[in-house]
Amino acid sequence: MTKQIGVIADIHSNYTAFRTAVEYMEQRGITEYFLLGDFVTDTTDTAETMQYIRELMDRYEVRLLRGNREDYIIQQRKALRGEVEASEWIYNSASGNLKYAYDLLTDEDIDLFESLPITFTYECEGYPSIVCCHGSPESDRELLYVGGKNTRDWLQKIEADYLIAAHTHYQGEWQCEGKKYFNTGACGIAIATPGKAQCLILHGRDGSEPEGAGWDAEFLQLPYDVDYVVNALYEKGLMEKGKWFISNNIFTLRTGADYTPELVNTAMELQEKDTGKPVVWPYIEEEYFAQSAKILGIPEYRDKESNHI
Repeated sequence: MTKQIGVIADIHSNYTAFRTAVEYMEQRGITEYFLLGDFVTDTTDTAETMQYIRELMDRYEVRLLRGNREDYIIQQRKALRGEVEASEWIYNSASGNLKYAYDLLTDEDIDLFESLPITFTYECEGYPSIVCCHGSPESDRELLYVGGKNTRDWLQKIEADYLIAAHTHYQGEWQCEGKKYFNTGACGIAIATPGKAQCLILHGRDGSEPEGAGWDAEFLQLPYDVDYVVNALYEKGLMEKGKWFISNNIFTLRTGADYTPELVNTAMELQEKDTGKPVVWPYIEEEYFAQSAKILGIPEYRDKESNHI
């Protein structure tokens, strides 16, 4: 007997890409899904994404876990409630993107995030177990790249023969020491495949199959209406509130190249060097983001007409 599971991660509020992935999988007859975190931030359709997740949960068997973006949201609510000490997000190039998503979420949404684990082990009689996570089984911020030393370490640590993660935005698989690692890539803001939603379908074999029990990954790269997603950044106000960070997101959506950490880190370094004072995120001045973007080659997509390259 064989079974199929749809695996989707790093949606980043890109409801258009998310819906494209699910509708394709539905056409393939898939009724079981893993959603591996980073559901929101970075594009505009946060409310639509959360509603679609709930609709999916009503129709099918869906397992969710939280990613680093959900953790950021949880910590911001705690900060606003005075439960922890953390910087309050503001509308600028450092945190405007996060604040935009936060303001669209409900307490019910954030309660859902808080209820989610960062890892789970999928078990189904007759099939090998699978460890699933966003980053790694211990941290939703750890990056498990295909071929990475820490990826090898995790394959050795886990009892299961299969490990699935996301977070890197790079799609791929690796067989190492008799175990298999799959990375879904990113549905919402994919690296290397601009305008396409990365996700995968797990094909499972039980012990009755000639090859024996196991799992194989069918990697998908599905075209979606990226023009809508980019134009919505202007029309729904996220460009105004997220500024250079959103220009960087458009660059990734259009080209598949990503300089997100470099953009922020370089801006902080430039400001510290210029002022001689340490910079506390998110209080990074816009002039240093502009300088950082120029160094990295990220265009200024601040007006709508400039976003086609």
